[in-house]
Amino acid sequence: MKRFAIGLFALTLLLGSHANATLRYVSQTGAGAYTLPSAAHAAAVNGDTILVGPGIYVEPASVVITKRLTWIGAGWDQSIVNGLGNSGTFQFNASTATGSTIEGLRLNGGGAGQAGFYNAMTNCDSITARRCMFVGGANTNAIGWTATNGRLYLEDCVIIHNYQFVNGIEGPRSGGMLRNCVVVSNVSPSPGNAWAIGSATAATGPLEVYNSVFLNWGNIFNTATGSPASVLINNAAFDFNGATSWGTIPGASLMDFNAGPAGVAAIGTNYITIPSNPFVTYDTALNYVIGTTNLNLIGGSNLIDAGNPGILDVNGSRSDVGVYGGPRPLIDNGVPNYPWAVNIVNVPNVVGQGTPVNATAIGRVGPQ
Repeated sequence: MKRFAIGLFALTLLLGSHANATLRYVSQTGAGAYTLPSAAHAAAVNGDTILVGPGIYVEPASVVITKRLTWIGAGWDQSIVNGLGNSGTFQFNASTATGSTIEGLRLNGGGAGQAGFYNAMTNCDSITARRCMFVGGANTNAIGWTATNGRLYLEDCVIIHNYQFVNGIEGPRSGGMLRNCVVVSNVSPSPGNAWAIGSATAATGPLEVYNSVFLNWGNIFNTATGSPASVLINNAAFDFNGATSWGTIPGASLMDFNAGPAGVAAIGTNYITIPSNPFVTYDTALNYVIGTTNLNLIGGSNLIDAGNPGILDVNGSRSDVGVYGGPRPLIDNGVPNYPWAVNIVNVPNVVGQGTPVNATAIGRVGPQ
């Protein structure tokens, strides 16, 4: 069980360039060429990288993505996009966006029917989100991924569901992967007819879920009859309510070293019963509180070094169960690899024309 520190980097690191792409800067203060992510998207071409600086960006509608781009924010606590459209804050709307990636952003569904992340476009495939937070708005799923032939890969992400009778992740219909993710319902109680991930329609591709945590659900999975077998390893579910079930999972699925509380039927092999709240900070009444909840395992938890022995933590020990276990654990605040300056101090802060100024930048960067 390891947590990563955030390093300090000089501002000059921020000004480095990535090869083979045009860097486009989005800045709330106007320091970049664009003040909204949608404006940067409009100017971009396939293969560009859009850097979304610290700030809160209010988009009047969905950011409709039709190009293959790399999006990089400064972390989900720093780079926040609020969408007010009718589908998703980031909505993938063309096959030409296939292969896009986003990292280090928080996408909030701000309007009615507004998911944080959305794709209903056939053949918009292989979208990857790393170290992001997705928050669902009113009357909608946190993530809507109903596209056929559109796989979704979520790595080190937090998905927060906020509305009754809808789901945390609707889909992904074509399969994909969750690795070291948190999927939580902040509805209390979460109704039994809502699920954390899945669809009432049969999936066309397999779903793989590793080292993830599911909180405050009645049902975790809803995998319709006819769906391919799933792979579920090293996951923990806690704070069940309502129907209290792992849900519907294809019979041929590989399920190993998963964990849940007593009273919930075990799934697969090497199942681990959680005797009490295993997390450093998780309040079952408040559910997931951004900036406060800490899902590291408490000392002595039976989930420490209890995962699949073929999977190791970063320190070489047997993997823990949950989001901080395995070779690529959850990164606090979603800090990306790209170096960001998050605070710049001028000394002196009041100067006359022609006076030299010393600038000190405090920055952050995730593990390489």
